Amino acid sequence: MDDYQSILNGKEILVAEDNPANQMVMKKLLKKVGIVAEFAENGQIALDSYQQNHERWQLVLMDCEMPVLDGYDTTAAIRQFEEEAGLDRKLIIGLSAHAIHELKKKALERGMDDYLTKPIDRDLLYQTLVDYLS
Repeated sequence: MDDYQSILNGKEILVAEDNPANQMVMKKLLKKVGIVAEFAENGQIALDSYQQNHERWQLVLMDCEMPVLDGYDTTAAIRQFEEEAGLDRKLIIGLSAHAIHELKKKALERGMDDYLTKPIDRDLLYQTLVDYLS
């Protein structure tokens, strides 16, 4: 845990997650390693937050199935925004309860950099964040 915390402490990420129980779990996991997280309960809120604060976020955790705007369309909109504004591409990791190859492929095609399945495996989450944020 200390190894993760030494690398992740103080990193700022945006978490798009509509399920309150999943939000609570994710808040606890991220807080344990010192990550500062802002939560958006649907894709439109996540997109708006990203567009207004894109320089703040080092990474986005994106639930694939959300109301208003799902994670796939939100990711595509973020990628379009980055391209049009000439911004560096931020990391987006998809989160889904489905471990189906076609959905992972869809996530990567829409612009996500990686894909984790729920329920979230704590060590896999931490290792993935370390891999991308160190």
